[in-house]
Amino acid sequence: MEAFARSLIFGDEIPARNPHFTGREEELRILRQRLTASAVEVLSQPPQAVFGLGGIGKTEIAAEYAHRFAKDYELVWWVRSEHEDRMRDAFVKLGKRLGLASTDGQRDKSIWTVMDALRSGPYDRWLLIFDNATQPEVVKRYLPMGRPHGHVIITSREQQWRRHTKAEGIEVAQFSEEETVEFLRKRVPDLAARDEHGRPIDRASERIRHNDAVRLARALDNLPIAAEHAAAYLAETKRSASSYLEMFEENAHDLFSEHVDMDYPRVVATTWSISSRQLGPDATELFNLCAFFSPEPMAEELFLTGGRNVRAPEALAEVLADTRRFRQAARRLHRYSLAKADGKRNVLIVHRVVQRVTRGQIAIERPEDCEAYRTAVHTLLASTNPRNPDRESNDAQYERSLQHLVPAGALHTDNPDLRQLIVDQVRRLHLRGGHEESLRLGEAALKVWRETWGRDDERVLQLAVEVGIALRLAGRSKEARELNQEALELLTRNFGEDHEVTLICANSYGGDLRALGKFDDALELDLKLLPLFERVFLPHHPRTLNVRNNLGADYRRLGRFREALEHDERAYAERERVLGPTNLRTLTSKDSISHDLRGCGQYDLALDVARDVITALALRTGPETLDSLNAQKSFAVALRKAGHYEDALQESQRAVQRYLDFLGEKHRYTLRAQINLINDLRVTDRLREAEELGRSTLALCPELDSPKGDITWATMVNLALVLRRNNPEEARILDEGAVQGLSEVFGPEHPFTLQATANLASDLAAVGDTAGALELGERCYEAGGRVLGENHPDTLAMGANLSLDRRATGDTRRAEDLRADVLRRYEEVLSVEHPVTRIAQQRGRISIDIEPY
Repeated sequence: MEAFARSLIFGDEIPARNPHFTGREEELRILRQRLTASAVEVLSQPPQAVFGLGGIGKTEIAAEYAHRFAKDYELVWWVRSEHEDRMRDAFVKLGKRLGLASTDGQRDKSIWTVMDALRSGPYDRWLLIFDNATQPEVVKRYLPMGRPHGHVIITSREQQWRRHTKAEGIEVAQFSEEETVEFLRKRVPDLAARDEHGRPIDRASERIRHNDAVRLARALDNLPIAAEHAAAYLAETKRSASSYLEMFEENAHDLFSEHVDMDYPRVVATTWSISSRQLGPDATELFNLCAFFSPEPMAEELFLTGGRNVRAPEALAEVLADTRRFRQAARRLHRYSLAKADGKRNVLIVHRVVQRVTRGQIAIERPEDCEAYRTAVHTLLASTNPRNPDRESNDAQYERSLQHLVPAGALHTDNPDLRQLIVDQVRRLHLRGGHEESLRLGEAALKVWRETWGRDDERVLQLAVEVGIALRLAGRSKEARELNQEALELLTRNFGEDHEVTLICANSYGGDLRALGKFDDALELDLKLLPLFERVFLPHHPRTLNVRNNLGADYRRLGRFREALEHDERAYAERERVLGPTNLRTLTSKDSISHDLRGCGQYDLALDVARDVITALALRTGPETLDSLNAQKSFAVALRKAGHYEDALQESQRAVQRYLDFLGEKHRYTLRAQINLINDLRVTDRLREAEELGRSTLALCPELDSPKGDITWATMVNLALVLRRNNPEEARILDEGAVQGLSEVFGPEHPFTLQATANLASDLAAVGDTAGALELGERCYEAGGRVLGENHPDTLAMGANLSLDRRATGDTRRAEDLRADVLRRYEEVLSVEHPVTRIAQQRGRISIDIEPY
């Protein structure tokens, strides 16, 4: 491969190049050969080498490969893979580094955006390293296959990768004796082939040093992590290899004389024991504490932010309360290779094997201290909570603790502040579009907490509310509704209707009602909630503004667009003042205004507003959440309504693909986007594609876990518009069903019902029932004028079509008078050049599509 002019993107998580890297040339040669011949290679650790644990050197090989061949790639990225959420973190960070606008905050969406970018450009030659992968089926979902020069390395303790990646894999065993000897002599001055001045030593000394290195290598079982511990100890203490071997034998006997059942290599425990005795009290306390965190990087802020809150062990509390002592202790751990102190990122990293050895020894020797260290970790994690998950600027603080919560046993804590952090993390994740991560953490915590604290505990119910929101956003509406109903009943009974958590739950339950199509009930609830929120949270609090935003949604779904517009404009003005003009929620309110304006028939103004929203979203560094994706769909609809059909089609197709990638084909938001795309395909004369999409979308509607509503009926109406040209009888059947269903859900004079009825009149005309078309047309035109307004484009469409039916039944004068009036108003409302105006001028029948909300 040749070098490239583009600057290399080299991930910060990639371990620094090991200056003492030794051997492994055969593994690197095979790895290089196979990577350049295929897209995926695996490093698989044999269980007999590590007894199910790490420490054999897989990560070192992968890191060395990354550094050695970096010049052949445009992008090299490290993916911590022990847990799925860490893999997702890595892809989110990669999206930011690549400058992909849609990845900065939308966690679920960002992963697939990055995967697409790796599969199809702009980076052609990249290397991803999945380190310490534990679940082949999970990791497989994150392998961006498809590029011949895109490479993947997976380090793992598992041996089952061949059937998942179709690659042979490379078994990594212990060092050979020669490699261990080479490593020790390179690392330890007293074993080196040269003296302190760089001069070759005499033959007799060379033979002694070589033999000492061989004896030590054999004692260490040629295990790389044990060799590293021993080498660091010898380099720091200047002890001889012979004295180390005496200590090694003594410690090995003491450690295992009681035949303790350990699931890590004994040589690691022995070298750890020797090294740890040189640490001193401060470093020992810090080292013990690190063993109870996750084996992920530990930011300095994790230790120092809440260090003064730690009470026990007392010696540890003193270290954490003094920044200077803490940093000295961290450096000492680094010197003895018991931890890596990454100064660039200001983090400590302790190998998972070393952590397990340390926890095991504490449990054996001082079991009462285990709880003290675990409690200290919980205190430190809780202290990092900025207590405002809604504010995007707090994400960095939340990220420091997220990866440690589950491994540190935080789900089982009785620390109220740590429990609050978990609630806030669940909320933050679903607010940023990380629905899967939010639910993994939230549902696991909810199960534990209910068993421990009961279903009616206040913080359990607070967590249940956030899990319910995440469930609804993830498309699991039925589960969300059941969880919210139970939580609302318990909160109201135990804490009252004006308790903060009760109000938040009730506000969420309004979303469940809207998902059920119970829009009147949702409106009644939100009207009741608004004054309560204004009293409890104050009028300009973001949560109060959320209620006002929901009122706009209620009115809009009921077809009361002017009232919706009033609430949305007020919510937008307050959010702009309180949150700022580029805040995502501010832009969401502005997008709602575009919806309302379309509902009012002000298409050009609606497009101006939608364009402003899209422009602002493009300028943001993030995030793209579900709301911003909805804004992209809204922009496509605004383009179509304003007559820009080809532009609308392109935007709509992109939006649908994003929904499919992000939510899948069965999510209601995906279906809504597809319903709009049916119209875009139809108006650009792509009738076959429109019909196929309409039928496939309609087939998916029954799989929604809620009663039929605007999605099903809107699909039927918009599909009927396509079918009318060639199959008017089927169109009539679809529209008759839609009119009946919409009447039952929304009432006979809801805009959706009127739109479907107007289209049914056109179906009747197409099948030759002129009298039936005229009767329906007269009724629709009159109702449209009252409900939508006389100058609403849909009312004008009803009038244009009615003039055709009057003419067909011989009422020529009234037909021409109506046509002239409609054309005059079309020119004022839409302009003479709008495609719909031209259809009316040419005496064509106008279709009225439905935009589901």
